Amino acid sequence: MRAIVNPRWVRWGMLAVGSLGLILAGCGSSPTPSATTVKSVTLVGGVATEPTWWFPVDPVSYNSTSNDVTGQMWKGLFHISKNDTINFSRSIASSITPSNHDTVFTIKFNPKWHWSNGTPVTAYDSAFTWQIYKASSVSSAPWENSSVGGTSFDRIQSVVAKNATTLVVTITQPSNPVWVELNVLGYPTPVPVKIWNHYPDPSNPNLVNPADMTKELNWLLKVGRTPMAPQFRVVDGPYDVTKFVNDNYWVMSANPKYDGHQPAIKTLVYQYETSSVRVYVGLKSGLLAEASLPSAYTADAHSLSGYRAANAGYVISYNLLQPNFHSNAPVIGGLFNKLYFRQAMQMGINQAQIAKVLYHGFAIPGCTVVAQKPTNPYYDTHVHCYPYNPAAGKKLLEQHGWHLNSNGVMTRNGVTLAFNFLVMSGSTTDTNIVQYLKQSWAQEGIDVTLTQQPFSQLINLITNPQNTGKWDLAWWGAGWYEGEGYPSTSLYLTGATNNFGGFSSKTMDRLATAVYAPGTPAQAQQRLDAYEEYAAINLPVLMMPEYVGVGSPAPYRIIKNGLHGVSKYHSPVNGGSEPWRWTVTSPSV
Repeated sequence: MRAIVNPRWVRWGMLAVGSLGLILAGCGSSPTPSATTVKSVTLVGGVATEPTWWFPVDPVSYNSTSNDVTGQMWKGLFHISKNDTINFSRSIASSITPSNHDTVFTIKFNPKWHWSNGTPVTAYDSAFTWQIYKASSVSSAPWENSSVGGTSFDRIQSVVAKNATTLVVTITQPSNPVWVELNVLGYPTPVPVKIWNHYPDPSNPNLVNPADMTKELNWLLKVGRTPMAPQFRVVDGPYDVTKFVNDNYWVMSANPKYDGHQPAIKTLVYQYETSSVRVYVGLKSGLLAEASLPSAYTADAHSLSGYRAANAGYVISYNLLQPNFHSNAPVIGGLFNKLYFRQAMQMGINQAQIAKVLYHGFAIPGCTVVAQKPTNPYYDTHVHCYPYNPAAGKKLLEQHGWHLNSNGVMTRNGVTLAFNFLVMSGSTTDTNIVQYLKQSWAQEGIDVTLTQQPFSQLINLITNPQNTGKWDLAWWGAGWYEGEGYPSTSLYLTGATNNFGGFSSKTMDRLATAVYAPGTPAQAQQRLDAYEEYAAINLPVLMMPEYVGVGSPAPYRIIKNGLHGVSKYHSPVNGGSEPWRWTVTSPSV
């Protein structure tokens, strides 16, 4: 879940975007080294995951892999550059003007952007999207969007289109303007209102008729998971989905009316894969033009014939294990609500060894819930990781009344310290890591049973509030990434939609909310540091090493000789690739 404005795992590709590979076919026949137009390109889609949702406003349990798939269809209001600032020259928005003590933000639209049917992208398109967000944020709605309960989402009071080129966003209280610009204002991604407004208001056809909103949401729930529906044929991004075969592949075709950089590669075919082994086999056979090399094969990075290896680099993300804090969690009930138990579990995670051996040195220990790599100005360098010390973890359990039984497992008052650990299938590295964790926790008398599930199945289980009694601890092979760079501290707020584990702390709520208060940059950083330090000590999640890669560990991008721009046009902020800016200088790619 490294999850894309709000943290991404759902909206940004729910963290397990996995390896992306590229097979180039049907290249131009020019023998010269000049740029060649590639007519067909096949990408290897995410390992053990594929998109299940294609509309920008997504239900909480759907996976949209938006960076490398749906993010190519829908252009956000803002383009976030590698230095974590808004690049207005590449954005739909041309400017942001704050007023009324940083509670009103006026966004101007650049008239250069159009939909693929030739009509302009307007503020009315964004206001419609926000109407869908608001309608799907109430408990009586047919489905709830993935952003409900987040501070950035809840801070918005209204989104109004004054005219075709002016959008006014009003927030509920004065707030840190940098955070507002990076994490709040980007929610209303434009969609063509004339295409998607199925039940227009007779008095304002740019909005849904309030009396028909339930019908609109039910219609969206059906169409949003059907990428071949005709509504998806009007986009403003560089590519559009033109074919989708479930559990097999999906095709993205260049949008000839795209107002940005026109793709040299005209067709992307994303091949769904079930394991990192198959990605490696594709590279060995020379079929792939580009792929994120699964970390299990790091040693082979520089020996693959016809390829070059480029360092993938960190994205702004952190890796975690998700405990279930709900009181009805099976077997051990609400034991994760006890800090001593979380501390003991954390002491049983040998982050240094996992980073060095299982991630092959392309990872660093994770200490808190704000990314530390790449260089992140918002990261508190004073936080400290819990040291690996299973003996101390065992002693801590014993101090709270647990005792080893004859099988070497802790028991207390007739309860055995054994529970299920739900993990994502498909990754060799992830499988090795969870086996290692199981062995480490066994030294403390903690017995976990590993249960592997495909990514989508795992996510559907832990994100459904009706399933809180069906899991104990989960890992989808990653954690969260900050889609727009500024830390989102709302993930662990009491009752937040993305707070799947149900963590609740009045202190955390207070510290998380304080980050967004108005003040100087120094004051904002002090508040953020306090939040990070509290999280590092109190563990709303169990911390894992932050690794190189997006969604799946992949320290190298393996690129076919003759393919260019792969590393240059890959952002550490949002983790997304920009294949429409890639070029090919060899017909043999």
